[in-house]
Amino acid sequence: MNSSPVFIAGIIFSAGIITFGSSGCAASTSEQIRGRSGVTIYKPEKCYQSYTLYSSRQTEAAHLIDMEGNIVHSWSYPQGFTWHYAELLPNGNLCAIIKEQEPNVDGMLIELDWESNLIRRMDVPAHHDLERLENGNTIVLCREYVSNEAVYSDDTKSDYYVEITPDDKVVWEWHADEHALKLKKFVEVQFPRKNRDWAHTNTVEELPDNALAKEDPRFRKGNIIFSMRNVDTIGVIDKESGEVVWAWGPGVLDKQHMPTMLDNGNILVYDNGTARKYTRILEMDPRNGEIVWEYKADPPRSFLSPTRGSNQRLPNGNTFVADSDSGRLFEVTHEGEIVWEFLNPDLTKAGKRMPLYRAMRHSPEFVGRLGIVKSK
Repeated sequence: MNSSPVFIAGIIFSAGIITFGSSGCAASTSEQIRGRSGVTIYKPEKCYQSYTLYSSRQTEAAHLIDMEGNIVHSWSYPQGFTWHYAELLPNGNLCAIIKEQEPNVDGMLIELDWESNLIRRMDVPAHHDLERLENGNTIVLCREYVSNEAVYSDDTKSDYYVEITPDDKVVWEWHADEHALKLKKFVEVQFPRKNRDWAHTNTVEELPDNALAKEDPRFRKGNIIFSMRNVDTIGVIDKESGEVVWAWGPGVLDKQHMPTMLDNGNILVYDNGTARKYTRILEMDPRNGEIVWEYKADPPRSFLSPTRGSNQRLPNGNTFVADSDSGRLFEVTHEGEIVWEFLNPDLTKAGKRMPLYRAMRHSPEFVGRLGIVKSK
């Protein structure tokens, strides 16, 4: 098989929405990628030249690779607990989540330096996501078990955010079940829920400066964007008051992940499509809920990651996507052309490609400041 096929992007206009699909996605179905790994597509002139950090779900390691798939650095800190997610921090350290797993693992957050030395450990029931703030504090998404009959008839598995200072003091908390019914002000969600894991929150992100914040203070820098997968809802928390000030999603989203605020004030969100049976990447305008850009494969069902995933808008306008359940990463242009693809070389004992939760791109300038990899 030719590992660098030529792509023909299709553009569909429907109800004011621009939808892009690429025949390149069809070339990477699970049947066809079997036996291949590493970088399988690379069009340098169309890519954002950068480094990719990824961590396989069944390992205790993270890898930084260049555009050709070469490992330029790895981190590992074996404890017998697999990493849920690993993220490079602004200071160059790596932070990894060991997920709370009832009843065996309480959960923790570990911070490693470049040489994988343990710098810090936070014993919190962490899962899915974290955010290192400009002031050095860390917001961690955590699990808790509460009794709230308005949300669920029995003890419910719920989520909370906790902000922790560098000296391990808790300075802010937000508990999802306490705000559950307030979601009904913005979206149609029925309570009590039938699922014990009623929200399954999977994102915490501090809003950056953005164009929308200038006209709508709900989206100002410092507020928190969340994603509640099991109610198909993304939303914004006013950090000072703790109130939900915006929410959207039911009827459009399907078990989504990773909403992220773009510089232009729009929100990029990974719409998994668990029930729909295909995944798509959406850019939506939070002022009116309009979908202004959409990426899905051609055919749509050749791209399906039903339980996890990530998306990142790159400086050149391309979008970096983790087809997580398939262990596949790709960079796609605004027009829908796949210009870079990477297949996870890590395999399970059964010989299947390991899934990835998230993967993120990092600029040569950032990596160069670490003093290890020469900036290109």
